[in-house]
Amino acid sequence: METEQDIELGQSSSYRPTNDVVDNLSWSEISVMVKDRVTKKPLSILTKPAGIVNAGEMLAIMGPSGSGKTTLLNTLAHRVAASGATTTGDICVNGIRIDTTTLRGISAYVEQEDALIGSLTVRETMIFAAQLALPRNVTKAEAFRRVDELIGSFGLQSQAHTIVGTPIKKGLSGGQKKRLGVASRLVTYPKVLFLDEPTSGLDSALSYEVIKHIKDIGKRNNLIIIASIHQPSTTTYQLFDKLNLLSRGRTCYFGSLEDAPRYFEEIGYPIPAMTNPAEFFLDLINIDLDKNGEVLKRTEHISDTWYEGEKRRALTDEIHKSSTMSKLDVSSIKLPRPRPYMIPLTLLQRAWIKAYRDVVAYGIRIVRHGRRRGQPMARAEGAPSGKRPRDGVHLQQHELQRAACGRLVRGLSAAGLWRSGADEGDSVVVQFYDGAV
Repeated sequence: METEQDIELGQSSSYRPTNDVVDNLSWSEISVMVKDRVTKKPLSILTKPAGIVNAGEMLAIMGPSGSGKTTLLNTLAHRVAASGATTTGDICVNGIRIDTTTLRGISAYVEQEDALIGSLTVRETMIFAAQLALPRNVTKAEAFRRVDELIGSFGLQSQAHTIVGTPIKKGLSGGQKKRLGVASRLVTYPKVLFLDEPTSGLDSALSYEVIKHIKDIGKRNNLIIIASIHQPSTTTYQLFDKLNLLSRGRTCYFGSLEDAPRYFEEIGYPIPAMTNPAEFFLDLINIDLDKNGEVLKRTEHISDTWYEGEKRRALTDEIHKSSTMSKLDVSSIKLPRPRPYMIPLTLLQRAWIKAYRDVVAYGIRIVRHGRRRGQPMARAEGAPSGKRPRDGVHLQQHELQRAACGRLVRGLSAAGLWRSGADEGDSVVVQFYDGAV
């Protein structure tokens, strides 16, 4: 029989699609401070937001541009909140504070901009994601089974052998690319999924399609899903279970979608009939077009009412209660890692496939670099012996080094082994599979 100390995600029942490990993710007293570039004084970009998301729920973090949506999402995911930021507060799983390594081992993060390789097919993208991320005790047959299962879950069976798409050759649609990006992150069966504006660049129909697939797989597998989202349509908005509304880094509302209209009506802001609630909330607290200060005063009133109100106190009680009902300390879970030698082999294989499918692009690069390298030598031909300029040679060396480093960084980024702006104290190679594939 398994004990908490013996649990290993790669070998126990907990390493499967269904989440039976994480009951809830909660946070409180979060503060993110940066220095003002002009005055050099501390500037708060997040002011004590709090919240809790239970297994099987999907939270929407909403707010106008600059409200702190992505900052909060990155903070909850233990990523860099902002350049040079100081972050404080409590982030807990099952009511117990969690460290960065453990959280990344049970979660996945989907970037706003995908880093999919256009010359790979859908199935190849998923297979490489599995090879780069799955632990050593997962067999090849099991990895392929997961790949096919996820392709089916996200409705990509018909596109399994279609390339993602390049500027020269058309491939997937925008919505299909978004779904593939999410699917490639779920290959490790994370229990918590963070998404940074997953509907960015999509129309309302495609946005609904993407969020619906995410919602379905989250409900089916009892996952915790937290997504920042900007101006969703009514149908997309209604797919979420909870709403966290932010303005200028302060909470204006946290709770269920069902309670939001009643709450705003109680504090004096009823939603007009036939109005998209998401648009109404955003217009209510968007100070970007505030000409006479009325919106700022209204936003401050809404935020002050929240922090001093009964719903905030009830939320604090719920967060405290979750810490007394914890079933499992996830920090006791052993997290198996991929085989180290598989990483470079997989990257080489993927680079080779990309190279021979992108022959035209590589041909253009060869011609371009050939011209760059040849010009300094041509200028040096007429110089007296012993006085030929060395700048050209130095330039060549610099260009070659820069190109090599660039290729290395892109390869590591795609493998999830490099993340810019690493947390203080982290090494450069911060976490397997922490980037997009």
